[in-house]
Amino acid sequence: MDRLRKNREIFEKFIAAFRGKKLVIATHRKADADGIASAYALSTLFPGSVIAVPDELDEGAKKLAEKIGIGVKTLGRLKKTSFDGMAVVDTSAYTMIKDAAEWKLVLIIDHHEAEGSDMKAEYMIIEPDSPSTAEMVAGLIGAGKTDGKTAFALSVGIIADTARFRSSSAGTFETLAGLMGICKTPYVELLDYAEPELSSSAKIAVMKALQRVQFIWHADYVIATTETGSNESDAASLIADIADAAFVASWKNKERETRISARASKKLPVGLNEVMKEVGLAFGGKGGGHKKAAGASAKEHPEAVLKKCVDVLITKLEEKKR
Repeated sequence: MDRLRKNREIFEKFIAAFRGKKLVIATHRKADADGIASAYALSTLFPGSVIAVPDELDEGAKKLAEKIGIGVKTLGRLKKTSFDGMAVVDTSAYTMIKDAAEWKLVLIIDHHEAEGSDMKAEYMIIEPDSPSTAEMVAGLIGAGKTDGKTAFALSVGIIADTARFRSSSAGTFETLAGLMGICKTPYVELLDYAEPELSSSAKIAVMKALQRVQFIWHADYVIATTETGSNESDAASLIADIADAAFVASWKNKERETRISARASKKLPVGLNEVMKEVGLAFGGKGGGHKKAAGASAKEHPEAVLKKCVDVLITKLEEKKR
């Protein structure tokens, strides 16, 4: 039995078990277009369900939500007794959605690597090789049950999370073509939502991160580190267009922890998910993600955490040479 058929069977069993139930459909902190699109698509199958996030949406998710009218609640303000359980999309790690630890998890749909994943649910659909959760959800729901708004959202999620198809497969293009046919929206318009213009405050945060960049050159790989007050993922993505690896740290005073966004070029032979897992564990936190895009939380200040990021990456690069 191929993986898609097996996952569809799991999904159909979940739908049958929870049809008519009231669910919270949640995604990770600083929710992106992939997470919001996936949550929205799943919510269309459960009237009365609520989409929830731990904190704010990123720029792309905000624009998408405004475009098609996606209502989003703050997870910490919801009463568990009012719902029959929680479905989580686009993460399977409590470090990305800490409030989920207090809920009954009934479904997880995620495309991240196993490193850093510690959530369990009654029904689990995990595809680390899938370029986006939106592509997974599109395949699970099926084109025949997807309306124009849902197809638009999933299209944006796919384009955003593949970074214009840098991580994609033939199936990605087939899925997107089908969704575009349903939503009848040209690619250029979808791209405007997948890669929106940063706000002025976000641009300033990224520019400040660029001013603080430090780098080392090791074994013909350029490794860059920096700190920023916000928008660490935006800064990491921009720096990684030049460097082979970028680690961007942001200190979260309320949580007393550093959050790291890591990005890598196609050239880097080490999976950043492995690096972030080791860094998170070293400082009482957690880490994981994808080979080329990952993150971690660490109970230590940025300078020490960034140094650890570089040390772990160099160690793994040396291991590759043996």
